[in-house]
Amino acid sequence: MSARCSAVAEPMLHVLAWVAIALAVANVLGVATLIYQRVRIRRRDTRRDELEAHVTPLALALLDGKEPGELDAGAQLALVDVLSRYSRLVRGAPREHIAAYFAGSAAYQRALHDLSARKRWRRTAAAFTLGDMAVPAATPELRRALHDRDREVRAAAARSLGKLQDVDAVEELTEALASATVPRLVAARALLEIGEPALVELLALLDRPDAAVRATASELVGLLGSARDAPLLIEHLSDPSAAVREQAAIALGRLGAGAATSALISALDDRVGFVRAAAAGALGAIGDATAKPVLLEVARSDSFEAAHAAAYAVLALDPEAAARSAGSVHLDEIADVARVRG
Repeated sequence: MSARCSAVAEPMLHVLAWVAIALAVANVLGVATLIYQRVRIRRRDTRRDELEAHVTPLALALLDGKEPGELDAGAQLALVDVLSRYSRLVRGAPREHIAAYFAGSAAYQRALHDLSARKRWRRTAAAFTLGDMAVPAATPELRRALHDRDREVRAAAARSLGKLQDVDAVEELTEALASATVPRLVAARALLEIGEPALVELLALLDRPDAAVRATASELVGLLGSARDAPLLIEHLSDPSAAVREQAAIALGRLGAGAATSALISALDDRVGFVRAAAAGALGAIGDATAKPVLLEVARSDSFEAAHAAAYAVLALDPEAAARSAGSVHLDEIADVARVRG
């Protein structure tokens, strides 16, 4: 019996020995691979640091309009990385110098090519880089990238279209903001970077069939426009969409549009509470004291959100009257705030 057990156990021991050897070899290979990857990454980082140290003086010279001389595509991309650190501060002539240098460069052509790359990270990097190269001719390709299947690529394209101040992208950026196909902060910042030139397109978008686009356009007009843009926003205080009415009211408050006072007072009777709250807040921001009696009434009788906004609008319009006010928890609150403020 013991002989039979030994005969069975011996082959199993051989198998286990070979398994142990295989695991040891795999472990050694794994450690060797890890060491190789670390060495490779360290070399790459060292090479990148060396390149950046080399091109940093060239980048500063380029901002002053001096040609950095002949560089290969890798050095040109390192130059873009360095320039991106100054991108918030660079306007006018320095950006023109950057654009003139990169317009015919190998790095620019590579970035355009990589916008169609199979790998997501290559498309993202290319879309991001093109904004820092400041070449206006890249905008059609970036607008196409705004519809990329990947959200990160779309965000990079939106960011670069803002950097390039592409007015032709305003409609698509607004739609992307309204539909959240691009992160809200990225799309909004891009539109704000385009600035006042975007207003003509934004005002036209106020009449779009899509309520989300109308609401977004109203919000942006409030951020980029002036009181002269108030008439179109006043019209949208009666928009079928509550979200549009709310954003129109908020925008009118931001613009300080005194001409909107009467329409905003009427909006205090809107059937939707958050629209009434937005109208009350706007009246407080505009500062027309004729709205105070109706705001006091809203503060005493409306739902929480609208009453709270109306009370603080009264505080903004007339702190002394606010200190004497009573009749609701919201008016008691602003009376306390007014007294504390002195």
